[in-house]
Amino acid sequence: MKRTFIPILAVITGISSTTMVVRAESSLQISLHASAMESMEDRIETRRLSRLGLSVSNSISHLKDLRQNRSRTPLYTRRSSSSRAIVRRSVSSTSSSSVSLLANGSSLLERSNARRAERLGELPSPIKFQLIDSVNMERAKMALPPLRAQIDLETSAQRHAQDMKNRDYFSHENPNGLRSNDRIKATGYGIINAQECRCSYKVYLGENLAKGQTTIEQVIREWMESPSHRDAILSKDYDDIGVGIVDDIWVLNFGKIEITVGR
Repeated sequence: MKRTFIPILAVITGISSTTMVVRAESSLQISLHASAMESMEDRIETRRLSRLGLSVSNSISHLKDLRQNRSRTPLYTRRSSSSRAIVRRSVSSTSSSSVSLLANGSSLLERSNARRAERLGELPSPIKFQLIDSVNMERAKMALPPLRAQIDLETSAQRHAQDMKNRDYFSHENPNGLRSNDRIKATGYGIINAQECRCSYKVYLGENLAKGQTTIEQVIREWMESPSHRDAILSKDYDDIGVGIVDDIWVLNFGKIEITVGR
């Protein structure tokens, strides 16, 4: 009887020991798993709050609050009021940054548009380009090189057209006695310091006027029918051109600067 009882007792004791070892290993695995999960959560939460602009210390304290509430709070309400406050602050901070970036972007856009407008302001308007093209088409018929749009000549032409409109006159000479050469040179075109450049130079200037025409085709046709205006359009002495247009007043200023460098 004793011989039978002792093996049975040994078997029972072995089973109990095995069960305790299994439970211990399970507890250890659960503990390790929980530790790994917490470590992973720490890293995830730290990275998330770092992207939102929060400090790491805040993220750690935030995780502790979440873990304390997790055991007694349903899954769909686990985010505590403190975490919602953190998210609100983060969203508010992000929104402020976005608004700031948007403001900076608008500022850059405005500056870019201002520079573009400034560059376009130095160029002739589309109708002026069309008039220059029409002049160059007439020159091409005579195998002459095209004239180039020049900002100083355009300035003088536009000012004269506006002055004739404002003071109600129509002439190459304004009421102050200034002629086209004087007005063009007042813009700086053809003004060269010969001593500084150590050169000699010649400046050729001319002007065509028209009034009452309503289209480019009409004004070009009437200029080409007038010998003096035709000669100016087809002159070999001009390289540059500027256009002034105000209502039905049309002004062409022509110019060329011929420089000979001294030895």
